[in-house]
Parts: sequence; C-alpha cells; structure tokens
Amino acid sequence: MINFLSFFSKPPSLKQLPLKRYLIKFSLDRLVLGVDNIHIDARISPQVHTVVKRAVSVSMIKHSRSEIFFDNDKKERRENEKIALKHVCTEVLQEGINKAKSESEVQIDFLGQFSLAKMFLEEIQSEYRKMITNFEIFIRDFELSRRYDQHEWLKMKEKLSEIKQNQKRIVRLVGEELFQVLADVHAKNLKNIRESNFPSENILPDNFFINPTLHTDNVADDFLLMDAYVLLSQRSDEPDNYRRLKSIIDDLLSETDLGRESTADGEHETGETKQADILSADGNALDPWLMEIDNIDLMFNCFDSEEQYKKAKGKESKNILLELKSRMKIQEKLLNLFYNKLNKSNLLELIVAAYEMKSVYSSYCPPLRPVQLREYLVKPGSRKSIVRELKRRGSSAGDNFSLAPLDETIRRIKSSSSREKKEHLLSFLKDFLRYHRDLGNGRLLKHAMDAINLVKDEKTLLLSKKNRLLYEFPLPEERVKEEKPIIGHVIIKADIRGSVGITHTMRVRGLNPASYFSLNFFDPISEIVSDYNASKEFIEGDAIILSIFENEDTAQGGYSVARACGLAVNMLQIVRQYNVKNQKHDLPILELGIGICYKKSPPAYLFDGDSRIMISQAINLADRLSGCDKRLRKRFKNQDRMFNLVVFQNVRDEDVEPTADDLSLRYNVNGIELDPEGFAKLSREINLKIIEYPTENNEMVTLYTGKVPTLSGKYQRLVIREAAVLEVKPDTMDVIGPTARKYYEVCTEPAIYEFIDNHA
Repeated sequence: MINFLSFFSKPPSLKQLPLKRYLIKFSLDRLVLGVDNIHIDARISPQVHTVVKRAVSVSMIKHSRSEIFFDNDKKERRENEKIALKHVCTEVLQEGINKAKSESEVQIDFLGQFSLAKMFLEEIQSEYRKMITNFEIFIRDFELSRRYDQHEWLKMKEKLSEIKQNQKRIVRLVGEELFQVLADVHAKNLKNIRESNFPSENILPDNFFINPTLHTDNVADDFLLMDAYVLLSQRSDEPDNYRRLKSIIDDLLSETDLGRESTADGEHETGETKQADILSADGNALDPWLMEIDNIDLMFNCFDSEEQYKKAKGKESKNILLELKSRMKIQEKLLNLFYNKLNKSNLLELIVAAYEMKSVYSSYCPPLRPVQLREYLVKPGSRKSIVRELKRRGSSAGDNFSLAPLDETIRRIKSSSSREKKEHLLSFLKDFLRYHRDLGNGRLLKHAMDAINLVKDEKTLLLSKKNRLLYEFPLPEERVKEEKPIIGHVIIKADIRGSVGITHTMRVRGLNPASYFSLNFFDPISEIVSDYNASKEFIEGDAIILSIFENEDTAQGGYSVARACGLAVNMLQIVRQYNVKNQKHDLPILELGIGICYKKSPPAYLFDGDSRIMISQAINLADRLSGCDKRLRKRFKNQDRMFNLVVFQNVRDEDVEPTADDLSLRYNVNGIELDPEGFAKLSREINLKIIEYPTENNEMVTLYTGKVPTLSGKYQRLVIREAAVLEVKPDTMDVIGPTARKYYEVCTEPAIYEFIDNHA
C-alpha cells in the first residue's frame, strides 16, 4: 500500500535547476621555502606598506568616530587615501600576475594576493594599538599643559574608553572597508587579465576577500552575526546553534538528488572520481552547491519565480512559461519541506525573531547581548530578569530603556503570516550559508597567510635575496628598467584583393584611388596598431605588413600572438564598416586576406641608407597564408559561408615533407589564418576554452576562445577554429577527405561570437 504522506513529503528533484558549484582551489606548495625553511619569504614594496598604513589610519579615525581629535582628518583625505590604496594594490597584484605568467606558476599570483591580505590585517591591528597609544599621549600631554580644561579632558577619557569598549566593532568595520577595496581591485581591475591567463579554477571568487569573519577573533560573536549574517545561539543545548542547523540543512538536502545526479549545467555527476571533486574542505559533498549563494534562490525562491511568471505571461513563449511554472513548483515544495521541519523543531520562531529585531536591537545592545534580547522576544519567562538588568544598566548609564519597541516587535512576530515566515526563512538560508561559506574561506585564507613571512628586516631580506628564495612584488617605478632582447616576433600580412581593378575603375570614373585606399584602409588601421603594440614594417598599394615583437622577461611581450589576432579581427571589422558605407555611395568594396605567423627568434635586418628592412621567414609564410587560389575563388564565389578560410592540399600525405615550404591551396576571402606555431604560442599566452559549435549540417566544429588584453586596458574576445586540411584531386579539385594536418582560422563572423557569449 502506498504511503501517501511520505509521497507528498518526498523532496523534489533538482536536476532541471541550473545550479553551479562553488569551488576554491589554490595552494602554495610549489613555491620555495624561505630562509627559515618553514615559511615562504615575500616582500611587498615599502611604498605600498606606507599607503596601506595611511588608509588604515583614516579608516580607523572614521569608524571610531574620533574625527574631532584629529585636525588633519578630512573627507577629501579619506577619499584620496582610498584612491591611492586602490592604485598600489592594482600595481602589486598586476606584478604578481605578470610573474605568474612569465614563470608559468599561478601560485605566485596567489602569493601576491595573500601577502597583501596579510599586510592589511597586520596593519589594522597595529593601527588600532597606535590609536590607543596616541589617545593616552593626548590625555597625558593635556594634563600637563597650561590649557588644561577638565571638560575637554573628560571628553578624551570617554572617547578612549569608548574605543577600547568597541574594539571588535571598530577593527571589523575598518577591515571590511579595506578588504572591500581589495575585492574591488580583484573584480573590477584584474578579473579580465586573470581570465585571459589562467583557467577559471585558478581564479578566486569575487567574494573571497569580502569576509567579515576575517576581522574578528570570535567568529561566533553575537554582534558580528547580527550585523553581518543572522543571529545564532552559541550554546550546544539550544536548538539554533550552528552545528545543529547545518546538520538539519544537510539532512534535508541529502534526501534530494543534489550532489548525486546531473544538474542542468552538467556539473553534477555520479561516480567516485567526480564525487571526490565536489567535496568541501571538511568532506561535505553538498557544500559546493550550498556555498554558491545564488543557488539558494534557484532552489527555494518561489516568490521571485512567481513574479517572473506574472511578468512573462503574455510576453514570453509557452516553453519559457512552462519552465518558470515547473521551477516554481520545485521551489515551493522544497521551501515547504524546510518550513515544516524547522517549525516542528521550534526553530522557525527563533529565525523570525532574529530578523524582526534587527530594526530595534541597536537601541538595547549593548548593554544587552543580542541573544538576550531575542530571549526577551520569544521566551516570556525570561522577561522579568532582562527588564531588571536593563533598569540596572540604564540607571548607571543615565539611560531609560523604553519597552514599547520590544512589545511592538513581539506583536509582529506573533502576527507574522506564513508567507512572511517563509520569506524570513529564505533570508535565513542565504545568510546562514554565506556565514558557513565565509567560515570555510576564512580558515583557508588564514592557513595560507600563516605560511607567509612578510620580510621586513634588512638582514633576512639580504639573506633571502642572495639565496634566490625571495618573492618580490615591487611597484613599476621600482623595477630595474633595461631594454630586453627580442626573443620572438609575429608578422601580420594583410593582402588587399583586386586593388589594380579598383584603381582602374576609379580612374575611369574620375575618382581618386589614393585617397580611397587611405581613408578606407591605411589610415583607420594606423589608428589602432599602437593599442596592440604593433609596428608597420612595409606598406604598398595592395598590402600592409605589421610586426609585434616579444621581448625577454617582459609581460607585455607575452601576448604577441593574441594581440596580432585581435588586431587582424579589428582590421577586417574596419574594412567591413567602410564597405557598407561605400556600397551606399556606389564605390568599390575592399576584400582582404590576412595571414599571421609566429617565429620564436628575432628577425634579421639590413639597411638601405636610413631605411631598415626586415628579413624573416615569417613574412614569406604570412604572404602565403593571406593568399587565395583563383580556382577556389570561382568554386566558393556564390556560397554564403560562416567561415572564411578553407585549406587544401593536392598531394598525398606521404608526399608532404615535414620541412617543405607550405604549398597548400587556400580559399581566404576576408579570412584570417594563423599558422600552427602561432596557435601553439597563443595557447600559452591566454587561457583558451574548447567549445564545440554545431553547423547547419549537424557537424561539430572545434572552437577555441579566450580574451586578450590590449595596451589600453580593454579586453577583446578571440575565437579560433581548428579544422583539418582537406586533400583534393589535383585536376578536378574534388575533395578526397581530411588529412592529419590542421589549420587555424581566427573567426570574425558575429554569429560565432554570439554563440560563444551564450556558451563560454
């Protein structure tokens, strides 16, 4: 017989929800140990230390509300110090990224981040102690001065007492403000450059450094929980202590398919190998899903889905409406499951009270602790003793505590509707699991910082440096500047098709071909080459050759191929834009073919008078890659193609000498071909993701995508297609089949980029 009660209380399947995992993956285990053979020696520029000290100092004055005691504290100064802090943090962390890239060791980037965080925390503690000392000196000097005024003296004494009493709060607020600056630098200034260079698993989440638990010695402090998360009991015999609540959440969700079966994003998989992947630091397989706080709304927030459904009704497709309706049902069922469980466990009232008291608790805490105040709200038997304590504390402090706001809060708790209680429950799940996530992240970060020695004394610095054990993070102006030798170069050859015919046609019509080519091609390209660190090597009527050099030990040279590809894409976009305009005015349109080649060696030069002429094998090869076979042009002339490059060979594989010149046949019309050596270099320059692209013929095309930084600080997406060279019959050009050889096209079609944006 079917147990209907258990059937209806059965947890819903979460497979169709697009849940994501929260993954933290870092280590410092490959870095060399310092002079003590225990810690890693790191040195951050002393200039950075000075800026951090100033920023902490002004923040400490602000959050201790002691501005009147410091004549030089102005709002403008606080803003200027924050701007200066942002700047030096960006420079230091950029140095870490550059070193990590040049040495192919991402742990150097982690070291830079954790070293800076450690400096912040140490300096906050130091500045707090300094503030206490300064006030003690103020008071002593004031007592000894001729202008002694008892009223002013009492103000100083009271302020010092207040700062000591509120130490935890002040330190936490300063820490949160300064670490928010650090988090902003990571998210706004450096995220793109990291994504260009490192896989996503080697990039810390944006919220990693926004963690209130970092700034307190007591992570279970009532005031911390009330201000930053949600109030919890610290007593093991209370129902809402941290461990019990986490156990309830885990138990309820373990009955679902979360962590066991695949979700919409395909990341949930069964099997031992995958299971090991999704374990948290303490071995909980559910944590990677619970610590991604956006997942909580996806699993529980039926209220938001209901609003979306109402807005979508009559506007969106039937499939979207059905999806929203299905998601709403899952969320409602799961939320009700938690609601009933916590209600039966006498936890729901405590949760509701914790949120309803937020608007009034600061008026009573201190002298009360937040947990005491909540007891007053939910436990009638405790009220008399708490009132007595309030009266006692109030009479000694000269304050009268009205009970009216508390009585109103009790009324709100008792009259809360089921929906209001569920909304509080939803807030609780997000706040509690954010707290759980921050506890874990805080432990990881503190462990990493404990492994670092921020070297300051000259003796240790010299010893560590001499033995090549020191990791340094200087500012740009502190680096030794010297011209590094060229170790590699890239050639970009752009071939203008039909330039002779265009020139003839325009002259017949009485038009000026020189100005036409200048305005439509040469001038616009000249405006953008500097942003890609490129130089002009050769220009003639129907072609342009550009170069990008790669220097030894220079981070900027590390993007030579990537920037060449980005420049080539922009060159074609420029030509396309002008072609649209030219068609409107019945002017000829331009057609290009571009080839890009990389050589891991410097070019040679000869001089014709004052003119320098480059000699490089890459020029010859790029010239071939930019060409287009006449027979293939006729064959593909009327075809609408998503890709603009096809490479053929008309000899057998066994007849192709590995060292022979590239004698392939090409269809390259408004296409960009990158040589295999260049593609290999590109794969080392930026982080490339592989994506399969379905064609109209249901064939899967292999695409590689990543982002390249330009010199101006912008980021440009690149998409590279990998395809097999096709063998054809020499006489008929009929395709025999694919060969083992590969070619690489830098894609330019907007539809491809739109697909990547939706799937990358």
